[in-house]
Amino acid sequence: MDVYEAIEKRRTIRTFRQGVSEEQLRKLLLAGVNAPSGSNVQPWEFIIIDDPTIIEQICQQTLKKPLSLDRAIRQKNAYRNCTVIAVCNKKGHGIGRKPWMNIENIASTWMCIENMALAATADGLGIQISILREEHKIAVEKLLGIPEDYELATMVLIGVPAEIPRKREFGAVRPDFSWLHKDRFGTAATL
Repeated sequence: MDVYEAIEKRRTIRTFRQGVSEEQLRKLLLAGVNAPSGSNVQPWEFIIIDDPTIIEQICQQTLKKPLSLDRAIRQKNAYRNCTVIAVCNKKGHGIGRKPWMNIENIASTWMCIENMALAATADGLGIQISILREEHKIAVEKLLGIPEDYELATMVLIGVPAEIPRKREFGAVRPDFSWLHKDRFGTAATL
């Protein structure tokens, strides 16, 4: 599958039949870390989580958000039968930059995650990004022993899909290039 096809076919998978093999995981992680990073800081760190107790504790944090019962059940089921990876981002800055310029590291880490998502899709695997916020994120960072100079970017769930990826269900599909402007925001551009 070429990269354009992987981009088109990538979908969030919510149920898995099984996790990935060690060789598949190795390949996906190496695809991820080939992402660019500001000043070549390479701000990412990964934690492979296979302890069922820890996975359950992480899952409980995801369920503390206000969710409908149906959505809560789907969220909990997503953590079953898959490989669970915590992706961490180094706080701070690149070489010679101000400490408040953390955006470069965040952007680099998310490009790494996108590389992993596209590689997983190209290999016929499914992926879900499970974001924790506020006190739930802090609780998981503490649970995983993430040092103070790092933060949890997201939980990545990867595995063999147990479902056929569906077309996007939520939100309107924006017409191609309706988001493109010329010179100033609001001035339509065409290609």
